[in-house]
Amino acid sequence: MMTFDTSSRDAVVTAALRRASSLAMLPETATRVIQLASDPNVTMGRLAEVIETSPELCARILRIVNSAFYGFPGEVRSIQRATTLMGLESVRNVTVAASLTRVFQGRSLSATFSPKDIWTHSVAVGTATRLLAEAAVPTLAEEAFLAGMLHDIGLMMELQMDRAKLSSVVAVVEAGQADVLGAEEAAFGATHQDFGAALLTAWGLPSSLSITAQYHHSPLPLPAQHRLVPALVYTAERLVAGVDRVFLLDDRSSIVSDDLLECFSMSRDRLVAVTAELPAALDEGSRLFVQ
Repeated sequence: MMTFDTSSRDAVVTAALRRASSLAMLPETATRVIQLASDPNVTMGRLAEVIETSPELCARILRIVNSAFYGFPGEVRSIQRATTLMGLESVRNVTVAASLTRVFQGRSLSATFSPKDIWTHSVAVGTATRLLAEAAVPTLAEEAFLAGMLHDIGLMMELQMDRAKLSSVVAVVEAGQADVLGAEEAAFGATHQDFGAALLTAWGLPSSLSITAQYHHSPLPLPAQHRLVPALVYTAERLVAGVDRVFLLDDRSSIVSDDLLECFSMSRDRLVAVTAELPAALDEGSRLFVQ
């Protein structure tokens, strides 16, 4: 793998962030929701008022809140009621997910790979991470869901910055000439992990999300206090690969090591039980966030 000095990499990432800012990747409503979600004094009523300025976002949130994904009893018909039931973190997460759906569109990057494949994989990993967290660390389920959903957000930056370069990365990986990180460094001077971590920090999202974006290909060397969410996401990727949803720009292994399971204190038997629930959960996630 080619290596670059830190100053060169930082310059590449800084330039990418400026470019991302000018592209306005998230709609104004979603950006405002993220800002409000970080305000400890915000009310759910204020959050609902902002969401209600976007009829499309309202419709998507109501569709999601009335699905098996959240499983609330009875039909929820208003955004005010939806935000109250879901809570601040869930509303932020669904807003971000619903807003990103349109970004991963456009012509294919190769004969077998398109931008939609990136989003389909992101949704699958987010769904699988949420399922794992619900079984292992329920209080982190929502945070883990968004971390999984956004772990490859750096690929979106690469797509927006220079589609031709990302196409060249795909071609190199498809030909087996390099792994994705090596191909990215050769093409961009940094990787989607670098770009993603910087973008999520700039968006003001929790630090666990940017750490996950930066280290989702190798979470085990992280200090224990930062390892949990990245390890959940890495494990989710292995589970997704194991149910025949292999992603070109990722490690295709479905092996989950004991070291990984120790990160979130899950037994092998419990992992088998979670894996059995995965296909149905992936189908529901795809129906809500991809289709």
